[in-house]
Amino acid sequence: MRQSIDQYTLDKQQPPQSLQDLVNGHYLKEIPTDPFTRKKDWVPYISEMDLSHDQRTSGLLDVHSNSAQVGSDGSAYNTW
Repeated sequence: MRQSIDQYTLDKQQPPQSLQDLVNGHYLKEIPTDPFTRKKDWVPYISEMDLSHDQRTSGLLDVHSNSAQVGSDGSAYNTW
């Protein structure tokens, strides 16, 4: 999904506003199922970003699992 977000941003010169934008733009076939929650309940990370030295915008930059589970290293899956 992160590669799709990056490619969308490069192609459109703006980040997607949602995962559905990636589906609508044919960057993803469908929103994937989170392997930990077994749902399509990803937590979007929306933030501002610089597109160029004089252009700033906000949108979807990343996604995290919605799971409260903890990995073997002690960190929560939703921080990966």
